[in-house]
Amino acid sequence: MIGQFPWEPFPPGEPDPKGPDPVHSIAYRAAVTAGDAYHAVRLAFRRDGGTLRIGNRFVPEGRYREVAFLAVGNAANSMTLAALHAVGNRLTQGFLAGPEPVDPELPFRGTEIPPGWPGTPAAAPLVQAAQEIAADLTEQDLFLVLLSPGALRAFAEPPVGMTPEEFAALLQRAHTGGATGREVGLLARVLGTGAVGGRLAAASPKADVATLIVERGDGSAVLGGGPMHPIDPNERTQARAVLARVGLSDAVPATVRDSLAPDSGRTTPAPAHRPVVVATPADALRAAADSVFDKGWTVRLAFLELRDPPEVAAGRMLDASETLLAGEPLTPESRTKGLATFAMTTLGLPEGMDEGPGLGAYLARAGELVRRREMSVGLFRTAGGIGAPTFPPGAVIGSPTDPDARTLVDRARALRMRRGVTDVGCLTVVLYPRPEPV
Repeated sequence: MIGQFPWEPFPPGEPDPKGPDPVHSIAYRAAVTAGDAYHAVRLAFRRDGGTLRIGNRFVPEGRYREVAFLAVGNAANSMTLAALHAVGNRLTQGFLAGPEPVDPELPFRGTEIPPGWPGTPAAAPLVQAAQEIAADLTEQDLFLVLLSPGALRAFAEPPVGMTPEEFAALLQRAHTGGATGREVGLLARVLGTGAVGGRLAAASPKADVATLIVERGDGSAVLGGGPMHPIDPNERTQARAVLARVGLSDAVPATVRDSLAPDSGRTTPAPAHRPVVVATPADALRAAADSVFDKGWTVRLAFLELRDPPEVAAGRMLDASETLLAGEPLTPESRTKGLATFAMTTLGLPEGMDEGPGLGAYLARAGELVRRREMSVGLFRTAGGIGAPTFPPGAVIGSPTDPDARTLVDRARALRMRRGVTDVGCLTVVLYPRPEPV
């Protein structure tokens, strides 16, 4: 029997969290639950009577001889478990790749790919397994592709003329030189080989294909290098512009530079199908805000998404929150418990990187910028405790929201959660409690 993890991130009916930061904890729990990859896939892929729902399509349940799958990224275990629960033994073959080992209760092969830069030699077994599965399928089969952030590192192999280490170093230099996390993903998609840039779709010309995506805000075509999306000529133009801006145009082999021309003829045909995004940052953001509103707080959106580096993102979040507070000043007579501002953030990091160090940098800068004794700032990873154990999934700096708590306000307080079950980015929350009567 499959246990509680990962298909139930928090037990039903669990009481409100306690400790010094219950309001932050409530928001965090709501965000993780709303973005839960298991439930998102179960809604998008399920049997109903004699009908099988696949994203936005409905087909007769007996339409397919077999269902094969590929699950890649931080939520690979949860997404696979959802597919297994949806169709049972009709899920006949598949392969997983992510930062955690394949759950022992999943009867499928897989490989562990820890967080890091694209260009790891560990991508080769996954690419080979994916192409083998895809190539063996027929018109009578369904190829279910389940993608979540972190897939890029598993799919991207270096371009001809570069080693994996050289490719990773190039992308790292681009990021250090000013390329955004999304732009690094674009470079990996356009320059790389392996399964990115629509090559996985090209390897499965016969089977019916369905792609379900957990997305963190960079766009479904960029996630995982777009294994099911052919490269558009405009993307080559954008990639050339990024390389020029960061001074790396001459850092790639001449053959690769030639392939970046819009009319290079380098095309990757793919079957025409629309991927279905099953979980997004907006889902987590909306649920977090609703959960705090239900506790009597005034909630306001500071940003839908912050893509800036940690220190810059912290400054923008604090500035926006102070502006919102100025528009709704709090007094002891206010008919609210306080003001809560929300945003999702990627911390400016490329897909698949461990956000832990960025989480620490964000909160350190937020601590320097805290302007009011009563306020607090929280930052929480929806991916859970992957990567370096030094950094917790979530933490709060500033005044505790439990007025009776006895804790040091000049240190970040960690908030724990279950193992990662999704990845829709990082949630940041700023709280301004209503002043107490004098």
